Amino acid sequence: MRLFYAILLPDELLDALCAVQDALRAGMVRANFSRRENLHLTLAFLGETQNLDGARRAGEGLAARSFPLRLRGAGSFSRGGTGIFWAGVEESQALSALQEELAARLRGEGFRLEERPFRPHLTLARDAVPDVSFDHRAFSRFVPSVSMRVEAVSLMQSERSGGVLTYTERFRAVLGR
Repeated sequence: MRLFYAILLPDELLDALCAVQDALRAGMVRANFSRRENLHLTLAFLGETQNLDGARRAGEGLAARSFPLRLRGAGSFSRGGTGIFWAGVEESQALSALQEELAARLRGEGFRLEERPFRPHLTLARDAVPDVSFDHRAFSRFVPSVSMRVEAVSLMQSERSGGVLTYTERFRAVLGR
C-alpha cells in the first residue's frame, strides 16, 4: 500500500483553494488538477509499504501541540516540460517542528524518507502547461490569506481505482492542546 502523512483541510480552506484552481484553469493549455477531496498538506511520504502498524506507531503520542496555519503565496515547480502549481503556507516553527518530530519517529520505525528539505505546499495541479500569456507573478496573488487550526495529522493511503486517485484516512493522531 502507498502511504503518506498529511494535514487535512477544513471546508473554508478547500473552498479557497478550489477558487484558486478555477482562476488557474483559465491560464492553462492543459493540467491535471487535484480533486477537492485530495487537497492536503503532505508532512511525510512513506511510499509503498506493508508496515501500516509501524506507520501508525510513529504517529501515536506526538508531542506537538495544535497550532494555526495560514495560506500564503503560490508558485510552481518545473518537471520535464510541465509544471506542478502549488499554494504555499506561511512559515511556521510549529509546522516545522511537527514535521521533524514525525519524520524522526518514522525513521525510528524503519521508514526511509526523502532527504530533501521540507517545503510545505498544497499541490493544485500537476502536468500543467501554462498558456504563453500566463502571468506567473499574478498567480502568486491568487491565494487568499485564509487560516486554520491544525489539530491532527492523518496517515493516508493512496489508491488508484478506475483511473481515479483516492486518499483514505487510515489513522488520525490528535495533537495536544
